[in-house]
Amino acid sequence: MATKSWEYGKTPSWFRRLSPGLVFPICLTLASPSVSADTLGQVISAALVRSGEPALSNSLRQQGDALRRQSSGVLSADPSLNLNYISDQITDDEGFREIEATLELPLWWQGQRGARQGVAQALGDQAEVLDLQQQWVMAGRVREQAWEVVLAEATLHQMQLALQTSRDLEIQVTGLVSAGELSRFDRLTIRQEVAEREADVSDAQSAHRIALAGYRQLTGQTDLPKPLYEPPAPITELPENHPRLQQAQHALALARAETVQARRSRAGTPVLGIGGRNTREFSGASSHDAVQLSLTLPFGLAGQSAPAIASAVRTQTEQDVALQQAQLTTEQALLSARLDHQGAKEALNLAKQRQTLAQDALHMAQRAFDLGETDLVQLLRTQALARNSALDLEQRRIELGRAQARLNQALGVIPE
Repeated sequence: MATKSWEYGKTPSWFRRLSPGLVFPICLTLASPSVSADTLGQVISAALVRSGEPALSNSLRQQGDALRRQSSGVLSADPSLNLNYISDQITDDEGFREIEATLELPLWWQGQRGARQGVAQALGDQAEVLDLQQQWVMAGRVREQAWEVVLAEATLHQMQLALQTSRDLEIQVTGLVSAGELSRFDRLTIRQEVAEREADVSDAQSAHRIALAGYRQLTGQTDLPKPLYEPPAPITELPENHPRLQQAQHALALARAETVQARRSRAGTPVLGIGGRNTREFSGASSHDAVQLSLTLPFGLAGQSAPAIASAVRTQTEQDVALQQAQLTTEQALLSARLDHQGAKEALNLAKQRQTLAQDALHMAQRAFDLGETDLVQLLRTQALARNSALDLEQRRIELGRAQARLNQALGVIPE
């Protein structure tokens, strides 16, 4: 967005020498530091990969896939082989012997397989939503860190311009002192002013380095996204598919599926036994073979399954409350972002008015100083007001851009 941060058309010639460095819009320069910079969406994706968070959703998918494969089989658990050997060798010792082998196959009660598949589906859905929620959270972090860098750069630029202004004035004052038109005290005063501006530049450089280091640590990128300024979102109301709400909704859906599974599992699982038996009545007698089938049916007492069901219900209740809290939190964040955006607009308009007045006052003060109608102290005060108004104007412009980004974030918009 091409905006001009300071009007210099009415300033004296010594001050206008600074204007070429200000012709290019500071906001545009800060938001687009490199022609090769990635888009905001690409930077967010890079930061997300750098964080390692996608592994969480991948683990959920793997869990869901494993549960789906397990529930698609005929057996509800691992089969087992039961071997029995019976002999009267240490009792009657008449040669009685019985060998029995049974393969036990755990089966499903009606509804148990469907309940487990429901949990598998809920896990898969939650993994997809977790991807979206992670992108949204990272988008907020990248937005905030990038705008911190922009704000720090704007402050640094303004401090550098103020320092150059003070140095140019120092040259003018030194010449006037040499000509006997000003006292040596005035030269000392302007030197103190230059020293203060140098300290401001040093502080601004430190703040800029810290902000840039934080951005690089988060994203692994050296340049800010291009463009950084975001257009207003096409939506104005809280969408139903907001990432925070979707995450809470799917967490509740998973808890409900696990509750259904707990209720379906209260009776245990039936076990089908398929086996064979070889029997010999006494020594020398012929043996007899037989095939046997067995079916084990668990009773499923309510007292035994109640703790597991109660635990699942408690988790479901917690997720239900979490969904309500997420709804309230998201609505509150959107309201706050709207008010902040509106306030940023109003603050920018006021800053423009203050900057215009400060520039007019600076023009008059400089003219009066050149004509000897006012002293150096008054000129420095007026310059300080103009400097502060220019810095405030740049900050307000940047804060409006950040407020728009925060509003988009509150609406659940993820840059592409």
